[in-house]
Amino acid sequence: MLLRRIYYGWLIVVTAGAAEFGNAASSITVLTIFVIPMTDEFGWSRTEISGATSIGALLGAAIAPLVGRIVDRLGSRLVLVVGGGAVAGSCFYLAEAHTLLGFYIAFTVARTADQGLIKIGTTPVVAKWFYRFRGRAIAAVFFMGMMGVLVMVPAVQFIISEWGWRAAWLMLGAVMAVVGVMPSLLFMRRQPEDMGLTMDGMPSIQNGSQKESDVDESFELESNADPRWPISLVIRTPAFWLILASLFMISTASSGVILHLMPYLTEESGISAKSAVGVISGFTASGAFATLAIGAISDRLPPRLLMVGSYLVSAAAMGLLITADNLPEAYLFAVLQGFAAIGINLISPILLAQYYGRWTMGSMYGIVRAAQVVGFAIGALISGIIYDSTGSYQLAFAIFLFIALASALLILVAKRPNQNRLRISGAEV
Repeated sequence: MLLRRIYYGWLIVVTAGAAEFGNAASSITVLTIFVIPMTDEFGWSRTEISGATSIGALLGAAIAPLVGRIVDRLGSRLVLVVGGGAVAGSCFYLAEAHTLLGFYIAFTVARTADQGLIKIGTTPVVAKWFYRFRGRAIAAVFFMGMMGVLVMVPAVQFIISEWGWRAAWLMLGAVMAVVGVMPSLLFMRRQPEDMGLTMDGMPSIQNGSQKESDVDESFELESNADPRWPISLVIRTPAFWLILASLFMISTASSGVILHLMPYLTEESGISAKSAVGVISGFTASGAFATLAIGAISDRLPPRLLMVGSYLVSAAAMGLLITADNLPEAYLFAVLQGFAAIGINLISPILLAQYYGRWTMGSMYGIVRAAQVVGFAIGALISGIIYDSTGSYQLAFAIFLFIALASALLILVAKRPNQNRLRISGAEV
């Protein structure tokens, strides 16, 4: 009886969050723990191991737009089951790996499934089930994903120390199969209308079955304002390309800083390696806390302004990092950047849903995610090239600060489009 009174959309949130929790197996943070024991056993170089992460991410970016269309038409169940199965199978294979080629194939498959399937199958489906509580629902999915990393890192380290790295890969595969794949197979649904429900679980007025007095009037007005934008029309609006460009740019800046943060703190800021690790942990913890805080306020404040604020906080964090020469300043950077990074990733799908509705969320998010992944790859490369040329990261970080400010400006001018004012030949609204 109690289950019938709970809106099914919250089960969708738990299911999507469980998929993200299990997906910790494909994260770079978890892979880092395997680097030393695997290189010690096989004699591989660090460069050889890291190459698989880039290949998988770029392949995931390539298929993300297509997967987004599948999510809109068929739902996320197939995408998450296939993606989760690919990650689990890769982990099981890695537990038996003996060659570099085998490692590359397995981890490339895992990273491709991560970026091109699982990430596209979780956030958009939650956005389809919620309107007023969209921010909190999406935040819950992000939080469960971050908890997966926070839980799996010490668990993997313990298993490696007790039973070896092969046992750790087996554990990760089993967690994804049980926690990520099975709930998606059993409980994931495309959208509330498929089950005779409405967003947020509010009753609907259909065929006179509900009295207007029984329905939350404010919800009805908001729900009626939820537009149906075809993706062919979405990609013809300036606002979409401004949002896309800003996310590509800020992804470039963020990855360029975070991936090179450890050497920068130890070599240029004079901070010890042990303290620098603490700063990086502070960045992760800050992001976890920010997920809950931003998720709560995102249902009350305009997402466009929250996005602008997140970009400006990121710019401020980068400015602080450039001048940081002591541990408190480094920790302050970690807190600010953690808030900014999670704010941008969490609010961007909310902004897209507000502008264009939820009906093509998968298609939009697939395109956006592809641009972000490419930005991640380019940013790290820019930092490396500038450091090799100048012997310092200062110029690179200054460029990224400017990019963050420019990204904020793009979002500021990306105002909500109006379908009624668009007159595009051949487009159906």
